Amino acid sequence: MKRRNVMLGLCAWLAACTAPSVSNPSPGALTWVTVPASDARLQYTGRWYGSGAGVVFSHPGMTIRARFWGDAVRMRLNDFGLGGDVGTNYFDVSLDGGPPKPLAVQRDESTYELASGLEPGLHTVEILKRTESSVGHSALVALEVHGELREPPARPGLRMEFVGDSITCGYGTEVALIPDSPSWRAPTFTSKHENPTRSYGWLTARNLGAELVNVCYSGHGVYRNLDMSTSDLLPAIYELAVPDQPAAWDSRGYSPDVIVINAGTNDAFAGFGTPQFLPDETAFKTAYRKFLARLRELHPKARIVCTLGSMTDGYKQQEVEGTVTAAHVGEWVTDLVAERNRAGDDRVYRHLMTVQNPGADGVGEDWHPSAATHQKMAESLTRFLQETVLR
Repeated sequence: MKRRNVMLGLCAWLAACTAPSVSNPSPGALTWVTVPASDARLQYTGRWYGSGAGVVFSHPGMTIRARFWGDAVRMRLNDFGLGGDVGTNYFDVSLDGGPPKPLAVQRDESTYELASGLEPGLHTVEILKRTESSVGHSALVALEVHGELREPPARPGLRMEFVGDSITCGYGTEVALIPDSPSWRAPTFTSKHENPTRSYGWLTARNLGAELVNVCYSGHGVYRNLDMSTSDLLPAIYELAVPDQPAAWDSRGYSPDVIVINAGTNDAFAGFGTPQFLPDETAFKTAYRKFLARLRELHPKARIVCTLGSMTDGYKQQEVEGTVTAAHVGEWVTDLVAERNRAGDDRVYRHLMTVQNPGADGVGEDWHPSAATHQKMAESLTRFLQETVLR
């Protein structure tokens, strides 16, 4: 795919924005003001690109913040989800740091009331996309403020980027059930139960007071996907502003301090019922090695943490006519980190994630980690980052 310099175009696009007002209008003088998605006073955290339709995004955890003087705010959004139990996009809307309220959106452009009847004054609204790219992408067209838009709040000093699959997306985190037998069938995916703010990545970033960007997609792996396909792998998705869209992400406009890779679960789980039941060590290591090299090329100063879990530690075995063979993706990741370290890159680290305990902590949809498991994952990762990576 030919790369395009998206960020240069965005800079020119944002340069046309108006300067903020510095006076506080009287309550009686408040009027509705349309703020286009391109306005530089709208603060975006996550991957996105600008188009004629507005600001396009899809990754879970993508956040839009705006500060305004007034008493009400609305959002004009063009959504591309197909609707139904698995195709409805959900957002969390928070006002002035208060508890989030879920918002289900519908396909095509609509206007959504985010807050009304407020005490006239300075307010901050935060809009967070809960659902992932497989549910559908969205395009913010504009905010409508009953008052005046102001400069956005300051960003945190520490930047973290989490790269992974459904676990990182927060798949099924709103569900927690205890399996009653090995043959127990977990409920399947519904978009309303996906919540990245209950995921290990979000919780870890919150523990450290960091800004978080997710680059994640359910079912995708490093060298093969869960369905055994080999297109749109995580290293390729990393190069895009929005998965399944043609705009490349220009990493020169954003450089994380810490990158956490939680990938390999789908590579390990794929292959059921096929001769490729066990993952291929050479293929996995080749793809993962190349991805690490690419990340180092894009982010020379970033600290890269390689982990795996918590649905598996990467071990998988099979028995054919009495002969047992096995593969261990987790050990391969450990090997690759050691390889980078021996080559002189001491900013690559291996973090060992404990495998989930469904009997104690329950599971989410499709046997994914429950919120309790994500909490334990975050506690472990936070300690590792504090004691080893960010010293």
